[in-house]
Amino acid sequence: MSEERVKIKLKDREFDAEKGANLMEAMVSVGLMVRSDCGGRGRCGKCMVRVEASGQHALSNPDETERNRLDEGRLEAGWRLSCRTRIYDHISIEIPAESRLTADVVQKGLPILLSRLKTPRSIQRPASAPAYGVAVDLGTTTLAVYLCDLENGTVVGSTSIRNPQAIFGDDVISRISAANTVEFGLLRLQKMAIQAMDWAVSALCRQLHIDPLRIGCGTVVGNSTMIHLFLAEDPSSIGVFPFSLRFSEDRIQSGAGIGIKFNPDVRLHTLPLISGYLGADLIGAALAVDIFTQPSGTMLVDVGTNGEILLVTDDGFAATSCATGPALEGASILHGMQATSGAIDSVRFDFKNGCLDYTLIQSEPNHPQPPSGLCGSGVISAVAELLRAGVITKSGSFNADFRSPCLRKTDKNTIEFEIVNGQTSRSGSPIVLTQPDVRAVQLAKGALRTGIESLCRENQMKYPVKILLAGAFGSYINKADALRIGMFPGMAEEDIEVVGNAAGAGAILALFDDAYFKKARDVAQRIQVLELASLADFQKTFIEHLGF
Repeated sequence: MSEERVKIKLKDREFDAEKGANLMEAMVSVGLMVRSDCGGRGRCGKCMVRVEASGQHALSNPDETERNRLDEGRLEAGWRLSCRTRIYDHISIEIPAESRLTADVVQKGLPILLSRLKTPRSIQRPASAPAYGVAVDLGTTTLAVYLCDLENGTVVGSTSIRNPQAIFGDDVISRISAANTVEFGLLRLQKMAIQAMDWAVSALCRQLHIDPLRIGCGTVVGNSTMIHLFLAEDPSSIGVFPFSLRFSEDRIQSGAGIGIKFNPDVRLHTLPLISGYLGADLIGAALAVDIFTQPSGTMLVDVGTNGEILLVTDDGFAATSCATGPALEGASILHGMQATSGAIDSVRFDFKNGCLDYTLIQSEPNHPQPPSGLCGSGVISAVAELLRAGVITKSGSFNADFRSPCLRKTDKNTIEFEIVNGQTSRSGSPIVLTQPDVRAVQLAKGALRTGIESLCRENQMKYPVKILLAGAFGSYINKADALRIGMFPGMAEEDIEVVGNAAGAGAILALFDDAYFKKARDVAQRIQVLELASLADFQKTFIEHLGF
């Protein structure tokens, strides 16, 4: 890294950054979290800042992506996309309210799955034991933090934010590459994860009036790459065959050792890993659903950027992973967003007007937010409804002959479907579903379906007898919509049970009771791993499931 520094002024605050640094990364490094729903690719336009003062060559010139998103008038007025801008000299900036990432408490009390379990057993605690702990689900796309009262065995609040590492790519392969090809990439990726965790914990503490120094311990889950990056372990061996780990055991790390600021004395414990693409998040989910008591044929499906699938067999457990990508979390969708206030979570086709009616997530009904985008379940719902109506064909293409005022051609001669008009949306621009959005859903559901069927076939099963659907995506999904697009085998809706963020629930259980770490090690040791790429019919099965 260059040792030259430049200053960035924001109202009464001033901080410095490395000359040539990405502006968004520089802001994240000092706790200024901005929205980046597209993963730093300049598509969502939600990380806009206005540069109020700068030298002639203080910033990089707008690239084609930025010019496509911002018109000349905005560029001339100083508006820039922070994810696409590099800094070469001192600047003064303004961050508008709509670009700032808020830390709304998105879920109070116990997560979906934990609310159905017995309250964690009372444990004799020494007087010096910490009063609070944090459970962290470090996902490729989203980071979720649960603040827990260890004395009462309850979750007092939680929040989730986009993983800022996404500016280096929205999948684990991109992050692995960045860790080894970007200058000081491994440490930069670790720092971004730590800063995001710091920001989320500090924001929760402020809102709940809790001293962060009272948080003495934490449990962290995530896929294998995320855990490696969190601990600054080189993940490069995960990216190449045979996809091996640098370590697999659970580890304990002090906050000071990795740069935690909310309490440097916090003691963080990661759950064990299974293989390169089966991580601590799957172990956490297995703990939360009490996998040892589930009957043979039960399948745990954790839907995220990397889909992880665990099958209970007569001999133990079998597991595989599939590259679903971030579409099911709304991250690679043009108007995708997290499942927070203002997100469209379901739609229904109105045959009278040829358009879609929609419902919105509203965390605070007394302060409703206008439509802002599509969360993962909203994307699936839109595709499923347009399939039912005949707007989308079985091949995944828009039916250009379908008569609807909401189906239109763009300036680039592509077809898209308008869900919300510009007069109604928060941004003032229409919220649409595009052809690339539909293709992203096809790739994601094709990968997941291939993993499910391959794991069953290799274990002499036709279909799972029951699916436990985990992941934040699963908290809102309409099972009928998922079945309609072919995400799961043809099975009854009642045989699919939504368990929400089971990985986070497992992290909470381990936080409350160390005995869960022994259970975690037992699960990890009993799993037989299936590598899909090694199967002769993998490509054929995948292609079969791309269509609807």
